[in-house]
Amino acid sequence: MLFLAACGVPPLGQSAATPAPTPITTPFAGVREDPQRLTLIQTDLPEGFRKLDNTTLHEGHNAVLFMNPDAVSGKSDQNMLGVVDEITTYEDDADARDAFENDLLLTAEDIANKFKERDSVAPGSIKVQVYHPELKGADLLRSFKASYKLGDTLVNEYRYQFMVSNAIGNVIVTVRADADGSESASGREQADAIAQAQIDKLNQFRAQRPQ
Repeated sequence: MLFLAACGVPPLGQSAATPAPTPITTPFAGVREDPQRLTLIQTDLPEGFRKLDNTTLHEGHNAVLFMNPDAVSGKSDQNMLGVVDEITTYEDDADARDAFENDLLLTAEDIANKFKERDSVAPGSIKVQVYHPELKGADLLRSFKASYKLGDTLVNEYRYQFMVSNAIGNVIVTVRADADGSESASGREQADAIAQAQIDKLNQFRAQRPQ
């Protein structure tokens, strides 16, 4: 399906642009759990979602793809189409910070260029901007909102990159735009809630350093 082609897990790759370091104010509190237990499960998502795929590239990594089949096929009037959730754990906070600041898609231009490589996305429809959701509990956070067309369907994609101690999360939520082409407010709120649920889950597994 076109949606699946546009909703794959983005590969981690070097980028020329590196943001200024952001101070980490929390103490080391390592996440020492199997990433397969850290990623979201079906009951963490709105009704209608089903797990479509699960991938582990190496130790310390897990990615899962969820799709709302009725929404994608048009059998449901729900705007929420799909969720990609990827968690990678590192040996310590410093390694996670280095990956966060050097190995992700760091700018709106980086993300737009990735979309241009996909045959399913109309090149002239791609718009990417920095997004500022009100999420809590992440040591580092970077978010973007992208809009583009899959065939005749206009979608908004919310991308959240966050670090919780030595764990990095990448959450991508794809939402169909409203019938008039405007952003779905309820879809955006649900996307933020899904990202917050993943941040909360990582924090639940933090092993606090003894004081």
